[in-house]
Amino acid sequence: VEGQKYLRGLFSGGTLAYEAQLILQGYLPKVYSNVPLKKDLRLVDSLESQEHTIVDLGEDEFTVGRLHPMMDNDLRIRRLEVEAADPEVALIFLDVVLGYGAHPDPASELAPAIMDAIQVAKKEKRRLDIVVVIVGTDEDPQDLAAQVGQLEKAGAIVEMSNDQAVQHAGRIVQRLEASETLGEEQIVNLQFLHDPLMAINVGLESFADSLQSQEAQVVHVDWRPPAGGNEELMSILDRMKGRNS
Repeated sequence: VEGQKYLRGLFSGGTLAYEAQLILQGYLPKVYSNVPLKKDLRLVDSLESQEHTIVDLGEDEFTVGRLHPMMDNDLRIRRLEVEAADPEVALIFLDVVLGYGAHPDPASELAPAIMDAIQVAKKEKRRLDIVVVIVGTDEDPQDLAAQVGQLEKAGAIVEMSNDQAVQHAGRIVQRLEASETLGEEQIVNLQFLHDPLMAINVGLESFADSLQSQEAQVVHVDWRPPAGGNEELMSILDRMKGRNS
């Protein structure tokens, strides 16, 4: 939907939030955070996202007087509702960390919230992608397969690698930014269509003949691939050159 272009990451793990920002450098011009890679990308208010934002909800500013988000999903669910209601948000990224000391069944709370967020967007004729990375193994007490199943049933895209999940999210948002740029009205000067055509033709002479018949200025370069394009012969020539050098 037009206007939807931003990514919002709601992390319970600081290491994963930091890694996500590093990876997103290859996809997005800048990502704001309460734990930014650069000082000028620090959020003015950690409770309010701006443009592309990654928030580490495990930072002290969020955990004083309350359980860590690996054990308590309440704060993250409330932030998820806020981000899902933002008409400029296209994708929300979450991490789910399994293991002893983590929530006994995080998907039981996060999955309904994810489903509600997607439905809210759908009612407003928007598409909202939610990508979840699960950090855990088959040996964890939360039952990895059950966690994945609940989250996917809710409509989330589930990955087992933070790198893959962030790259997936980055590609989605990057495509949205590109399509929005292409969709912008641009003024094109058509005067160049009336200017004389000049061309350099390499290879087939018939192309140059066609342009010349249309009174275009053409410089033809007679070029043929080595060994007539035969890959086996070209390989032999390359080896011979290597011996002579």
